[in-house]
Amino acid sequence: MPRRQNTAAQRAREVQSETGTKYTAALREATKGTARVGTFSLQELLTECTTLPRWTGVHPEVDDEWAPKMFDSALLGGPVPYSAVLRLAGDLAGNGMSAEMRLESRKDFSSVVVACGVRRFEFLLYQDDWICELCLVPGCGRVPISARCVPYCEDEHLAERSGAELVRMARDWGSDRREDCSRTPAAVDPGEAGDQLIAAAVTQGAYFEVSNALLVSCYEERDMIDDVYWGETAMEVSHAMDREELRMGKVAVTAAKRLQKMIGGHCTCGAPLLPGPRRGVPARFCSSSCGSAEERSA
Repeated sequence: MPRRQNTAAQRAREVQSETGTKYTAALREATKGTARVGTFSLQELLTECTTLPRWTGVHPEVDDEWAPKMFDSALLGGPVPYSAVLRLAGDLAGNGMSAEMRLESRKDFSSVVVACGVRRFEFLLYQDDWICELCLVPGCGRVPISARCVPYCEDEHLAERSGAELVRMARDWGSDRREDCSRTPAAVDPGEAGDQLIAAAVTQGAYFEVSNALLVSCYEERDMIDDVYWGETAMEVSHAMDREELRMGKVAVTAAKRLQKMIGGHCTCGAPLLPGPRRGVPARFCSSSCGSAEERSA
């Protein structure tokens, strides 16, 4: 006979035996109120992971042969894979053992989302060692463009960031790209993530600031190129900046047209929208005064 299970899992098994309720439904009821309200530390979660016995219940999502090795976590509201928690601990090692965490959500035996500060992680409950970082916006199930530099999803939440936030992310992303191509500085380019930052900047009226941040962080200040690089390399970097600046301008025009088409091509005041980005004017407005008026009425 299987050994006695810990907390929620055992109660769910008993309910299933007594009433015939499906195990997942029984576990959902058994775990109500069992996850701690508030925060817990990474050390507490690791203590559970390293001291609790293996959960020996029947996994409702996968066959026994493929089911991950799990323990019944009181902090995370039910059985979770050992390997996923250990990998999470590795990702958060730089935060220290006292790092505060919280359980954001749990979907039966499907997934768990936990947060540590502003960072959010999801791990699957039907396979070993699978964990990914999510968009920083609570409740969002999408992955970020770059967990380290652009920690928001492209579909919605990146475009909601302020111009100042987009500039900061552009600098971080460009610096990362520059470091990756340190041996061939003229080969640096902002890539797809850079284009996504440009599109978000057009939405916020911050194209010129974000594009400049990308260019400078990827390459160099224009008037410093000859001091940082020499001879042919300096010329190649300068030409690369010219090409990238032109390309980003085209990306911005395309993004502005796409957004304007979605809203019918007219500003909220009825005026037709001009194609392309303008300094300080979000693409959905005809002027900065219209944007300010909408913000005041919101």
